[in-house]
Amino acid sequence: MLRFQITRLSCLVLLALGPAWGSPVTGRCVDQTFCLAFLKDYHSHLIDVPSRINERSVAAWRYVEKIDLDRVPQVIYEANCLTSHSCRDVDSAFSLESIPISINMPVLRKSRRCSSYALEFETVTIACICATTRQPNESS
Repeated sequence: MLRFQITRLSCLVLLALGPAWGSPVTGRCVDQTFCLAFLKDYHSHLIDVPSRINERSVAAWRYVEKIDLDRVPQVIYEANCLTSHSCRDVDSAFSLESIPISINMPVLRKSRRCSSYALEFETVTIACICATTRQPNESS
């Protein structure tokens, strides 16, 4: 049991430090079972959102199923904003727009150079928010 906890902690550290350090672990060969339990748990929390929040939001979105048989997880649900330039039912003196929110999600991908999988980070849109329109003099 202790060995499993240490392995899981090691996987968590690798996944957490990867994006912070410019993804040095990206593309490295890993054993599929090494991080599989953690990745399944991580991805399940991303899709465990309040009931129909995507439909009730002023910046509504729908989920689009993205399937990749060479990736773990094979199915990822990505948010797709229903409108790109307005937020529904909002009266405001400000100009508002719907903005997609994305994260870099850790995934395992089948690799030709590895006998198993390589750890990668995939950009996935997880929701949409309503925000004021960016002014021309603002930076990204």
